[in-house]
Amino acid sequence: MVLPIDTSVPLLRPSQLTDLIRAVSLADPDDEHLWIEWKSTLDLSTSAGLEQVVKAIIGLANREPAAAARRAGGYGYLLVGVEPGSINGVTTLDPEKLVGKVRSYVGTAISWTPEYIAVDGKHVLVVIVDPPQPGDPIHILRKQTEKFKPATIFVRHTGRTDPANPDDFDKLQARLLQRTPSLQLAVAAIPSTVEEAADISGAVSRWVDERRPALLAARYRSGRRESSIDLVGVRGGLLGQQVPDGRTEEQYAEEVEQFLHDAEEALVLRGAWDLFRHEPASLNVTVTNPTDVGFVGVRLEVHVPGRVKCYPEELVENLEGDRPDAPRAPKPLGTPTFRSPMQLNVGNIGSYIPTSLYPGPGPSYIARDTGSVTIEYDDFELRAEETKTMELVPLLMHEEPDTRLTATWSATAAGMRGRIAGEFTITVSPSTLDLQKFDEDQETGD
Repeated sequence: MVLPIDTSVPLLRPSQLTDLIRAVSLADPDDEHLWIEWKSTLDLSTSAGLEQVVKAIIGLANREPAAAARRAGGYGYLLVGVEPGSINGVTTLDPEKLVGKVRSYVGTAISWTPEYIAVDGKHVLVVIVDPPQPGDPIHILRKQTEKFKPATIFVRHTGRTDPANPDDFDKLQARLLQRTPSLQLAVAAIPSTVEEAADISGAVSRWVDERRPALLAARYRSGRRESSIDLVGVRGGLLGQQVPDGRTEEQYAEEVEQFLHDAEEALVLRGAWDLFRHEPASLNVTVTNPTDVGFVGVRLEVHVPGRVKCYPEELVENLEGDRPDAPRAPKPLGTPTFRSPMQLNVGNIGSYIPTSLYPGPGPSYIARDTGSVTIEYDDFELRAEETKTMELVPLLMHEEPDTRLTATWSATAAGMRGRIAGEFTITVSPSTLDLQKFDEDQETGD
């Protein structure tokens, strides 16, 4: 089970810490991870209780930077007074006194902050440990505790904090000796929602069913007002002649059915054109560089799980131009036509579709269906402390509203060692695409 909270961003505000406490109370006992540890309660006034806090702080500070960066921006959390199934609270100790006591054990090189958060009338202690960085020293216990000698190195493993083993020490030494800055990024979806795909086919089918009876019953109204200007003599003469409608009921019905068939295809494409440009149905990813070092050649890949698809390449090609036209409805049965002896040869003009001489640039990403969707963004640069908004990626989301999807990401950069990875949450929201307007310029012909 995954802890039910979005860990794609740091959890630092009181409201976020409250959500974190509630998430732990709803968690599975096995949900403790590299970034979080909890205790049902501790007596902070005793050396035994203090020892548990000291161990956790040193262990969280000794994590690998790349592994830490995958959750909550690299921050580590110790929660005292909550466990899966209950919020027990803790007897508070003045924060200044707590910091003073703990500092004598952990030293001053670790940046950490204690916060008391009131939830359901009980106080829970949340200790926030800053993200580890390449080149950080190896943090050690600086004072004897009840069970551990000075210079003991604690390391956070999944679900527990232990004294370091030889492999742990090698990793800490490698972190200490890192000369090349490691890549550090925060990736999130802002907004964190993507709308479900609108039911375009259903809307078009209903439109066809509603239009069919009116079209089949449409008849020419001979008494309606005609133009007072007669440039070519519409009632016959040298330049033209009005001809009665020669269609039978059956022929007119066939025209109506052919029109509805063509309109159905055209309006589905038009609805897809609208949906493709409907921003709330697209994924909007932001990438933040929290460091004072610029990155070049950043290559980001995002995977969105679940019942979600990207637009096929051949469909995208059809959606890149102007909004598709819809066919013209047949004239009501009985409508006369005007036949002129002067005919224009417009056969070639009718089939001419102008195209842009200078087509615009293509998208700055490649989206692939991989059972769900994988997005590979083109390489980009990211200045120090810059946040970059990536190009919108239209998605066909077929999950139910309120479904939460955990998207995963990985990134590399030129001149930076290793690959970093993380995740963020996407919530599916109901479609707001207006399906009442996809036929708004449809000509009725009556």
